[in-house]
Amino acid sequence: MHYNIDPSALVNIPCPSCGEKTAVSVATIETSPRLRCEACGAMYAINARKVMDKLQAAQEQAELERRRRGV
Repeated sequence: MHYNIDPSALVNIPCPSCGEKTAVSVATIETSPRLRCEACGAMYAINARKVMDKLQAAQEQAELERRRRGV
């Protein structure tokens, strides 16, 4: 699936071990399914498709709201 999301945009991904959020670029999410927590050092896998689907849906919802408001 093609996502219309800026690859340099940052997303906060919570660590499943400690809960601390790490800012990760969209480009990294798309290419690296394993992340390292900056706080505790834990390595964990993310479901890139699920994250990207949620980001795309949020972006589309925000666009609909902007259009509704006439912005």
